[in-house]
Amino acid sequence: MTKLFSVLFTLLLLLLPQMVSANAQSNLQLVGQGQMKWMFFDLYQAQLYSIDGRYQATRYPQALRLLYQKNISRDALIEATVTEWQRLGIKAQPNWLSQLSALWPNIKKGDELAIRVEETGISHFYFNQVQLGVIKDPAFGPAFLAIWLANNSRDPKLTRQLKGN
Repeated sequence: MTKLFSVLFTLLLLLLPQMVSANAQSNLQLVGQGQMKWMFFDLYQAQLYSIDGRYQATRYPQALRLLYQKNISRDALIEATVTEWQRLGIKAQPNWLSQLSALWPNIKKGDELAIRVEETGISHFYFNQVQLGVIKDPAFGPAFLAIWLANNSRDPKLTRQLKGN
């Protein structure tokens, strides 16, 4: 009986990581949330998470969840990302775009796309709470999050809401 218990306990420990639902905000607390609109359209709801529920620009892990309210193609997402980096003066590395193109799917209304940037600088992308893959360049995560969190973001109201202000 003791041996059976030991085997079952060992199996549980091995399988537990796979049994836990994967999501970007695991072990993080909500900092703030808001709605992104373009003209008359609701594009997505955004939520920012941190380790203690407070925004600190260079303190990681941080996670950003985008809950889409409109269909958007992968190519349109990548184009919008590049446009925002250019507007913010962020120099995107060429491999970032190829990595995003390989990771991101087309988005349908109701889908969730999330990023989690770790202390190590690794960025994990999730689609509907399933991990898509990682970008290991430590400069990528802060550059990507800047689209929503930079002081000169396209939507200052959303930025303030995400930062909990």
